[in-house]
Amino acid sequence: MTTAMKIFTLTDTIGWSLRRKALVALGLAGLTRTGGESPASLLAGDHWLFLMFDEIAVKPYTTDTIFVCSGWGKSGKLSSVATYAISTNEWHDAPDLPKPRCDHGIAFVDGRVFVIGGWTPDDGTTDTCVTFSISRNKWEVIPPMSIARSYPGVAVVGDRIFVMGGWHKQIRTCIVEVYKVSGNTWTAPGVVAPMPTPRFEFGVAVIGNRIFTIGGFNDGALSTVAVHDTETNTWTKLSPMPTACYGMAVAVIGHQIWCFGGYSRKNVDVIEVFDVDKNEWTTSKFKMTSPRNGAKAVVIDGMIWIVGGESGGKALDLVEILDPETGTWTNAPSMHSPRYNHAAIAF
Repeated sequence: MTTAMKIFTLTDTIGWSLRRKALVALGLAGLTRTGGESPASLLAGDHWLFLMFDEIAVKPYTTDTIFVCSGWGKSGKLSSVATYAISTNEWHDAPDLPKPRCDHGIAFVDGRVFVIGGWTPDDGTTDTCVTFSISRNKWEVIPPMSIARSYPGVAVVGDRIFVMGGWHKQIRTCIVEVYKVSGNTWTAPGVVAPMPTPRFEFGVAVIGNRIFTIGGFNDGALSTVAVHDTETNTWTKLSPMPTACYGMAVAVIGHQIWCFGGYSRKNVDVIEVFDVDKNEWTTSKFKMTSPRNGAKAVVIDGMIWIVGGESGGKALDLVEILDPETGTWTNAPSMHSPRYNHAAIAF
């Protein structure tokens, strides 16, 4: 091992970001594989070269924004939008949605946020969809879905936004339709195979080309889990989650899906983790700081952020960060407006 490679010790790596650990691991793997200095090992071992690479090639693609929009708050349904800048540790107001909205889905594709379905004062359960351009700082209307739905499951694979299930005309639907961002068009219902179980307010996670749907409501809380392979257009049922619930927050870390809280006859504080490779659930020894439902989760640099939610009949402005390795919770600055059944996404 070269002198340069000895710069980084085990003690040095404490507190490092996941991307920095990954780059160093890549470098060490290259050194082991070649028996000498490879480009990767030079990058990992040279402190200043690493910093230059990080500044030029990594930081421009680093997640720095949490985008939160509408939901239920103290005054009822909200139209307000807020963004949190991680680099400055501050919340900022963004342009309001065209009208108040709650129980909707959200997606981020190609520099735009998409808000899909939900409930509005004018329409009730709605088929309307809007998009927010980050560069233009404005909202625009896009074509509506074929059916109105609230509490839909929303997932992004490539430039396709999958909208699944939801509450439609007093029933739980299993219909899936897809919005292709590049074409500004929707597929007709039936082109994509419907979900095996009609439901709404369920958890959604994407790993590769697969979409996982978890729990939800259909004549009661569900523990049902199914995965959609977007390449073969097929659904497969998987091991059920330990606690039947709906309104949970969902986050993906590697090949694990973390589910936080939700409602199961009452709000719960349980954290359950699904290992995709093993098709196996475990109940984490860690818990949420309070029982809640209607919260949202985003993952930033390996940490899971839980935003808002409802607890004790009150909307929360709370933003908490879980270190999934240690189970340690820390607080980020609170939102300006408490909210639940909102939408949140990080980019």
